[in-house]
Amino acid sequence: MTPFKCIFALLILFQTSLTIAAPRYHPEAARLYDAGLRALAHGEQEKARTALEKAITLDASLADAHCVLGLIYKGAEETHAAAEAFQQATIADENYIEAYYELGDVLLVHLGDPAQATRVLQKAVAMDPDHARTRTLLGIAYFRDNLTEVAIQELQHALKLDPTSLMARYTLGNAFLQQEAWQSAIDTFKKLLEIDPFHAKAHFSLGTAYRRIGQTEIAQRNLQRFEVLSIEAEQLTHLKRFVQLNPTNAEAWYRLGRIQLKRQLWTEATQSLERYIALIPQETRGYEALGYAHFQQQNYKQTVAMYQKAIQQKPNVATYRNSLAGAYLMLKQYSKAIEQYQTAIHLKPSEPRFYLNLSKAYKLAGAHTEAEKTYQEYERLTSKSTE
Repeated sequence: MTPFKCIFALLILFQTSLTIAAPRYHPEAARLYDAGLRALAHGEQEKARTALEKAITLDASLADAHCVLGLIYKGAEETHAAAEAFQQATIADENYIEAYYELGDVLLVHLGDPAQATRVLQKAVAMDPDHARTRTLLGIAYFRDNLTEVAIQELQHALKLDPTSLMARYTLGNAFLQQEAWQSAIDTFKKLLEIDPFHAKAHFSLGTAYRRIGQTEIAQRNLQRFEVLSIEAEQLTHLKRFVQLNPTNAEAWYRLGRIQLKRQLWTEATQSLERYIALIPQETRGYEALGYAHFQQQNYKQTVAMYQKAIQQKPNVATYRNSLAGAYLMLKQYSKAIEQYQTAIHLKPSEPRFYLNLSKAYKLAGAHTEAEKTYQEYERLTSKSTE
């Protein structure tokens, strides 16, 4: 049988494995498995669980059913039941690499058994040497078992397969720290932070490495960044719980949205700020923040709509005009962009960046003489500010 990958099986609504309908499977078990997937796709967790449990009772050879059940148990923090389900999936299909991976994850992360996890993950790697997630997990298992050199080799291999893996890179950096290979650790954490600048623990580990080589100023900056990000993470967790219990608290939605903007969680920020605006449509700060979120997602028409609403309420705020003009510029509506930049300058003639932006708009519109004159005014203002 060619099994579904467990993580994708959770999202399947109508498609089932062709082999499930094969005669060697119990027909009622196959039907229950399909019903379980449908229920899961509709968010009916308990209904899915019941159907899948009945399916494996009728036919224990349904590896996919065991695996999906394992994910359900894992999500419910029933770790021992999850481990047993994934184990049964590997028995039903000895080549089911996703089940081996999930079993290894439960054993390592949730049950704290790196030795047993290692054995399971080694089997998976033997089946598919290019399975990056399994190699990452195996490297972590080696590291937790104090097999640092082997862990480094495994994690380096995992990163060749998937250079974007934050987990592999973070653990590799800590393995280098354990070996007192300070520069290798620094290089690894710096690369991780290029991918994810909000990885708090990486900032802490990087600060530790810098401190060990005597670069105390850089170390302090990273350790301070770790503290800020940790506080933000706590605030995010608290606010998410709070708005679930108090969905009509507008201020909480706004604060949540602002932190999500800082974290560049654009989709989540958009959702939070939309909730805020729905509760308090008269507050311009919601439209301003949501306009910024849309701009970052390149949703320029929505950006225009948000800043237009902000300007309707506060027409004399120059920064709103500048932001609206930027969205028009991205939409190649140059005349509208120029008009808004001109208004921003009229409202705040001492702001150099408005002139720079207007110069760019003129240039894109083909008005090169106006662009040059405006740029000269920008240079005059910037030189004046440095005197």
